[in-house]
Amino acid sequence: MSPRPHDPQTLVSEGDSRARPGAARRLRVRRRWALVAAAVAVPGIGVAALDGFARPDHLTTLTRHEAAVYGLWIVIGAALWGALLYLAIQRRTKLRWLGVALLVCGALLAVGGQSYMFSRYRSYLDHRAVLVGTSFLPSVGQQLWSDRAGFARHLLPPLLAVLALTLGGRRVARYRKQNALFALDITAVALTCTLFGNVGTQCAPPDVLYLSAMGQLARAHWDHNETVERVHPGVRSPRAVPALVAHAPLKRNVIYVLTESVRAQSVCLAYDPDCKFTPFSNPLTKGRHPLTQMRALDSTTAISIAIMWTGLLPTESREALHSAPLLWEYLKAAGLDGTYWTSQNMLFGNSGTWLGGVPFTKRVSATELDADATMEIGADDGKLVDYALGDLAGLKEPYLGVVHLSNTHFPYKIDPTNLPFQPQELAGGPGYETEITNRYQDAIYLQDMAVARLIKGVRARPEGDRTVIVFVSDHGEQMREKGGVGHTGTLWDPEVRIPFWIDAPKGTLTADEEAQLRAIESTPLTNLDVLPTLLDLMGLLDAPQIASLRARMPGHSLLRGGTPELRVAMSNCTELWACAFKNWGAIQGSRKLISHQGMRTWGCFDTASDPGEDHDLGPAACADLVALAEGSGRGHPW
Repeated sequence: MSPRPHDPQTLVSEGDSRARPGAARRLRVRRRWALVAAAVAVPGIGVAALDGFARPDHLTTLTRHEAAVYGLWIVIGAALWGALLYLAIQRRTKLRWLGVALLVCGALLAVGGQSYMFSRYRSYLDHRAVLVGTSFLPSVGQQLWSDRAGFARHLLPPLLAVLALTLGGRRVARYRKQNALFALDITAVALTCTLFGNVGTQCAPPDVLYLSAMGQLARAHWDHNETVERVHPGVRSPRAVPALVAHAPLKRNVIYVLTESVRAQSVCLAYDPDCKFTPFSNPLTKGRHPLTQMRALDSTTAISIAIMWTGLLPTESREALHSAPLLWEYLKAAGLDGTYWTSQNMLFGNSGTWLGGVPFTKRVSATELDADATMEIGADDGKLVDYALGDLAGLKEPYLGVVHLSNTHFPYKIDPTNLPFQPQELAGGPGYETEITNRYQDAIYLQDMAVARLIKGVRARPEGDRTVIVFVSDHGEQMREKGGVGHTGTLWDPEVRIPFWIDAPKGTLTADEEAQLRAIESTPLTNLDVLPTLLDLMGLLDAPQIASLRARMPGHSLLRGGTPELRVAMSNCTELWACAFKNWGAIQGSRKLISHQGMRTWGCFDTASDPGEDHDLGPAACADLVALAEGSGRGHPW
């Protein structure tokens, strides 16, 4: 019997049948939106996971405030990538191409590029790295091209991920004009926040750090800020060094200690039983040979190390400075071990780019010692010394080890529990000359502990009694003697007169070499003599195969008297590193000609009779130096 038309059971059954298609459709819509939401959330989650995997120690030590700020930037970054992905998966609007373009660029640079930077430096590119030590082209262009294979390995995963998300999302997404416009609004707001927001150093995810760096770089260029609109060291194309054979007169190794911003007057150059500035290394090197009138031709790290590692003048062309072999390339050609242990951050001054491809036997830099190494001070010098001492056992004799310290750079690393120079403060303005100088001396005092530990460690090794230690600074530091604090701004003696000494155990120098060093202890010399001296110590200076390269070096070995009367230009403004404040001059012996933007004229001084450079001798006394200083189109700096 058929049910009656108005039977309640029949009505319910028929209603279920009619309702089922609508419910299924709604379920499909919900699932589709759930898939879209999941896809949109993936980029933000992925960046957070990548950062958490890369630097867990850093993130777990954030303060509550820093963690909150970091979390906010995670949300903003996730909103940006999510909105871009939503635009990219739309199929019926031209906005999708904007989403795809920005999404791909972000994946390549803000994620892949940052992953590469972290793998190389243990630090992400941030606004300080861009504004303080790099320019866009060398750091993101030349460096990446020189290591394009390694860079590609970091680019591909995020690129493939966003392409997969885009293609997969398009299979389930449905176009909604209102939603697309809302995603565009979110993109604009999030991008504005990341480009121009106040992002702390390393206190944000890598994508936000990158976008913030690019925003601040663009703003600096818009404002014509000379901090970024200047020349930096770039990728080198060194001339090949022919195969060499070392012929040192005696068996010896070399430890070359290069420090940062230490001026001659702030250390004990010669042995002094009452030494208070460097009391730890002083008694360990009683027989050292001090050269008390050594000067850099500049007061800028990048220029100084180029002089000491290439042997060339600072006024050489950019091409010449980028094609000249460095110290380690001479060592490699002779089959000798050469190391570079540095506590400097290799992002500073674009050092990582300039030293790319150099054949170090062993190396380490700041961010490998400490992921949070600052741009200016770098990693702890004590950690570097311990690392270097541990590495010495793997070197074969004769070797040359470079230990490059950095904690005496402004703002000067100190030990708050051990401050012998008081009162002291970081303030460097007028009226705080004593306080800032004491802080600087405390930094040198702390660094000297590390230097002493290095000396003890080297001397305790089996080859310690046949290892020569060379100590020098890249440049000096002004403590308001001439109106400023720091370096790079002028060529006054506090910024260019540097410490230099050689500690050589008995039997590591010939009698003639020792006599030559004693003879020039108070002779005016320049850092042009450093590379020839190092090559001489390693028995490479007279190799006929490098005669043409040696001919380009104006300096001579200090073991043979150096070049005391060499007349050369001085400059902080070169093709390797242009200056924020124009300043240059020339020097010959104790005569020195200098000027800068604030002087408005040349100053001529005799540093032998007037060590404070207080009495200008007038232009006639340095007429020949004026012609040299203003040559090659330099003119005067005012």
